[in-house]
Amino acid sequence: MNALHRAKAHWPGISLRRRLLLWLLPAACVLGVLASAGTYWGVLRELDDILDDQMRSMSNQIVVGTDGTLSFRNRGPGVHPYRADDLDAVLLQVWRNGTLVYSTDNDAGLPPPAQPGIATLDVEGQSWRTYVTQRAGTTIRLAQARRARWAAIAGIAVHLLWPVLSLLPVLALGLWFGIGYGLRPLRAIAEGLKRSNANNLEPVDITTMPNEVRPLAEAINDLLVRLDRSFTLQRHFIADAAHELRTPIMGLSIQSQLLQRATTPDARERILAQIHSGTTRLAHLAEQLLTLARIEPDAQDTGFAPVDLAALCRSVVVDRARIADAQRVDLGVVGPSSPVVVDGNADTLRVLLNNLVDNAIRYAGAGASVDVSASAGADGSPVLEVSDDGPGIPEAEHADVWERFYRGADVQTSTPGSGLGLSIVKRIAERHRATVALSTSAGGHGLTVTVRFGASARAA
Repeated sequence: MNALHRAKAHWPGISLRRRLLLWLLPAACVLGVLASAGTYWGVLRELDDILDDQMRSMSNQIVVGTDGTLSFRNRGPGVHPYRADDLDAVLLQVWRNGTLVYSTDNDAGLPPPAQPGIATLDVEGQSWRTYVTQRAGTTIRLAQARRARWAAIAGIAVHLLWPVLSLLPVLALGLWFGIGYGLRPLRAIAEGLKRSNANNLEPVDITTMPNEVRPLAEAINDLLVRLDRSFTLQRHFIADAAHELRTPIMGLSIQSQLLQRATTPDARERILAQIHSGTTRLAHLAEQLLTLARIEPDAQDTGFAPVDLAALCRSVVVDRARIADAQRVDLGVVGPSSPVVVDGNADTLRVLLNNLVDNAIRYAGAGASVDVSASAGADGSPVLEVSDDGPGIPEAEHADVWERFYRGADVQTSTPGSGLGLSIVKRIAERHRATVALSTSAGGHGLTVTVRFGASARAA
């Protein structure tokens, strides 16, 4: 089971909408509770102030006569005989010389007032909020049990929290449909991709995409462009390869038929030689095609590492020395032997150099010289050169020889080949961010192929 299957097994049916709801609803609930708690404490302070003011107002309604009698200007709410079960009741006490002379609740058990003003008393496990004032030698105290205030606050808290809880289902529905509406651009992208195939890679329309989704849509469009280019190159490659393979295969078929009809040993030997030559060319063409397929620009790069171009030149020359001797070509390494190091892929760089050397040996002709060198340019960038003193390539064809299967008119019949060598060289150079150039050799004839790597390609 691969990583994708393991992820699916661990997270069956992952829903982005469900994930957002699982985060947003608890967050909204916590925020509602915190807001209610803040409101609760604010209301508690406000209610304390209001009830304290109420006791002050009620004390102003009490009139103390010259003879010490009490009367009320207006018997308002709360100024009535105190009952413990009445949460709105206010306890009234009158003290003279430290003696309680009047109380609406004789069982309250409050101590004599210590000083005028607002105070909080704890008596026998019960908390009281008191207001004390003095008039004509008489001390008047109004008191209210704190539990009455707490009961009022509890009622307020219920009224505060209930709307929050009742709004959660409405909030959940709003988030569910709102998130669904916000995810519509992703569904539009998915629908567009479902209609795409190798022959129809239309880009996603990003003109109406939200800013948050646009980077994803642009990345998908970039991928579609690269896929379209890759598919186009693949179709062209297959068409060109089929065209190029058809000729040698047909030639081998004809030669095999001629071999069956040959009546003399000399004719059979001549046909067998042609068959051997044809199979050799076909094997070379198949090898070049496979190499070209592996080094397409969009192919997966392998890890780069420091490569010594000077050592690579010596190794390739040793490998190709026997082929050069068979063609009577003088092949050698020129220039300094000090290391010239680049950061690249050793295998593909060897393919590049092998193709350049093979082309030089094949097309330079008998008696020619082929020189291979690796050096550092004036700006420190590594330079790889393969030069020969053969007939060269006309300057008018310098731009065409990099194309696949292109062969100049002068070599199509005189020298066997596939027309893929320089195309492979160009692809490998592009993967190494190097440039390839053709020029006439120093003697005024022949061909020099220069591969110049960027200065940043040097390895420490």
